Parts: sequence; structure tokens; C-alpha cells
Amino acid sequence: MTGHRIVCPRCKTTLQLPVATGALKVKCPKCELMLSVRAPVTVHVPEENLFDNLPGSGSSAAAPPSSVFRPSGPVTVYQPPKAAKKRDGGSKAVVKIISTIAGLGVLCVLLCAGGVFAIKYLGSRHSGWTSVQFKGYTINMPAGEDRRDKSQQFPGTTVHELMGRRKETGSQYSLVVAQLPAAIPPNISIEELAQDMLIRLSSSHPITRSGVDGIAGTMQSGAGFLKGSPCEVYLHEGNLVVATYSPYSEIRDLVGGQREPVSNESELDKPSEFFDSLQFK
Repeated sequence: MTGHRIVCPRCKTTLQLPVATGALKVKCPKCELMLSVRAPVTVHVPEENLFDNLPGSGSSAAAPPSSVFRPSGPVTVYQPPKAAKKRDGGSKAVVKIISTIAGLGVLCVLLCAGGVFAIKYLGSRHSGWTSVQFKGYTINMPAGEDRRDKSQQFPGTTVHELMGRRKETGSQYSLVVAQLPAAIPPNISIEELAQDMLIRLSSSHPITRSGVDGIAGTMQSGAGFLKGSPCEVYLHEGNLVVATYSPYSEIRDLVGGQREPVSNESELDKPSEFFDSLQFK
């Protein structure tokens, strides 16, 4: 083994040091005492065997001189501490990761298989609207008792969702309010936030409701979202607000609906009245 050995004066632990060219300080791995080690002294050793001329002691192997140190007990090999790796990436990358995680949490809640209502019956008359307040926001939901709300905690955000079903058609309406992490810059654009959250809209265009700017379009991709669902996305006072209308004709396979969509589905659902009713606190 290369190097040399020292004994800690406090705990008597023997350390095997690597070859060094100068003095150094090491920490005892057992008691953490700092030990000062002198620079090793280079000694020229002749090539011949130093023990050839010693008198025999009756044994076949010559004993080493008493000056050679042979400590008793186990020997601990000293391992210098490894330098910590530097982490790269600025605040923009951190924000992107946080917002993406938050976005995935929001998307997993929206219209997931466990949150979609089973279709029991369909009618032919419009049942009207009920104005509902939810987490400080107001929106129209289909009249009746076919509503439910839930909240879920995700890393960096809490997601609240209110869902309603139009009994005449089986179509569903959703309002999601997600509290975004404080690390997200307040001046981030809604387009950039939606992109980081993997929300992909076709026919995307700006929209304003109650003085709040957002974007609207038809959902094309996003974990938990249904393709073909009209959607509006807003950023308001640190909340991501998403309103979504999912026609029964698009979700019947997901909810297990056996009936064909009614011919006047859009007329009975009146999605424009749903979106127009959204009011910000």
C-alpha cells in the first residue's frame, strides 16, 4: 500500500494516507480531530537486501527492524472529501420546472376518469343555469344537483375544481382555480405559462373578461384534458383560472355513454353563456 500511516492521538484510529509531496491537514474520520501531517522525508534505499548480513535467528524469515512501525488493530484508509458538484441553471429554469409540475397537477385533475360523471339519462329541454361562487370567482353552472367540487394538493400548488353536468345532453363544464407557486414571476405572460404547463390550444386567440386578459381556443393536447374541448385560460392574482366545456359527443366513450348525442347538443349546452358568465373577484 502506498503512502504512510499516522495514529490519531485522541481515538487511536490508524489512518493510511496517500502519497503526498508536502505537509497537509486531515480530519480523523472517527472523532473528527484535525491532524497536521509533516511532509514525508525521502530516504534512499540501496537495491540490495538490508537483512542479508544480519545474524540468523533460527527462523527462515528475517524479522524487520524495530524501527519499522506496525500498528495493531484495523487500519483506516484516509479518503479526502469529494468536492461538491455545482448546480447549473438560473431562475428561469427553476420557474419552468415549478410551473410545469404545477401544470401537470392541474391537468391531471381536469376531466380525469374518476371525475367524469356517469350518464344516466338524457332529455330534450334546456334546464337553465345556476350562478355559483367558487374560490372567489362566479360562473354559471347547469341547474340541478349534478355538480361536484374537489381540491387536491400537488407539489408547489393546490388545485380546486368545480364540475357540472347538463342532464339533457350529458355535456360537462369545469372551472379550475390553481394557486401557483410564489416563485413564478408576476409578469409572466399567460401564453408562456400555458406552454410551460403543456396546454396546447388550436385557434388560440386573446380574450378579456372582467378586465382580465387570457387566451381561448380548442384543446389539442394536455394530460387530463380532452381533445376538442373549448377552453379559456387566465392568470389572475397568482391563480391559474381555467374554464372548460366538454360536449358529450366528445366524452361519451370516456364516461361510458351508450346513447347517441342529441342533434341539438350545442343549442342545449349553450357553451357561450357558460364562458360569458365568468366573473373575477
